[in-house]
Amino acid sequence: MATSTNVANLYEAVVADLIPFYDNFVLLPNQQLIVNSYNISGGLGNTMNIPTTNSWTTGSTVNPHARIIDTTNGGSDQATPVNDFAPQSITLSTTKKASGTLVANEDFEDAGFNTVQNAVVTRLSRAIAQSTDIEGFRVIASDGVDALTDLANVTVGMDGLAAGANVGNCELSFVMSPEAMSYAVKRSPEVKVFENINRDNIELVSTVRNGFKQVRPTFIRAIATKEGIGQANAASLDYFSTSVANLRSANAPTDGFGFYAAVVTPGAELALAKELNGVGASSGAIGSVAQDLANDALLKGLIGQAIGCTFVRSNNTPTGLASA
Repeated sequence: MATSTNVANLYEAVVADLIPFYDNFVLLPNQQLIVNSYNISGGLGNTMNIPTTNSWTTGSTVNPHARIIDTTNGGSDQATPVNDFAPQSITLSTTKKASGTLVANEDFEDAGFNTVQNAVVTRLSRAIAQSTDIEGFRVIASDGVDALTDLANVTVGMDGLAAGANVGNCELSFVMSPEAMSYAVKRSPEVKVFENINRDNIELVSTVRNGFKQVRPTFIRAIATKEGIGQANAASLDYFSTSVANLRSANAPTDGFGFYAAVVTPGAELALAKELNGVGASSGAIGSVAQDLANDALLKGLIGQAIGCTFVRSNNTPTGLASA
């Protein structure tokens, strides 16, 4: 009977904590980074079509009484192109992320229930949260879920090192508009449990079904830098300033505070923090930055608001990309 009690109590504890822990660990499905979020759990199938509108151009100068929209062949009343509304759709597919763990009844006896509970919740929630972010950043970089092996795999605009930089393996940071991506969830994080009496243990699995899709690739800029901590060819505020300028020139929308989102690796964070603190800053990168902003740069993974973007750290952006 002790085993059955452990199974029931552990299942209830994990179910109660998994979603809050998952939400705390996962980065991408939030309004700061992706505003186009959908819940398709009530429908059939694992895909959805997302309507998008075509881009618009500057209006034309027309003479009085001239037609603003000239649909006749060879018409000369309005310069082309006309801002016709031509909606299209993109297809977003969801994939299943899962992880599992075995808990022996001896674990309860030796480590205690609370220790087992915390360990199970942490590993099950973090595993599916990390797999969600890894896939999402792959889609951000290449609009595909497969792992990237080369800088040439990146399909969005790049403002850091180029594919032919030949500096060894690189890692990616991103500057993006919250309108650049879309996210859908088909199954919210959930837990299933099974008691294996033959092995005298408990099997627990966590699953989630979700997916990402590029909506506006021109609203994403990738920044490749040398992989690792304290490397040459590291991140520079010049790169991020260039990305922000490119997004502004593309009329990419910002968030409600007027900022783009910059997601950086720990190595890029270190390089940027050094610049913000005036250590090794290159001339013309950003100029003089107040010390309180530099100190705020190291707080809770946010490295401050500068040059028009808000910086957030992630360990799940593509790494190990060849640059030769």
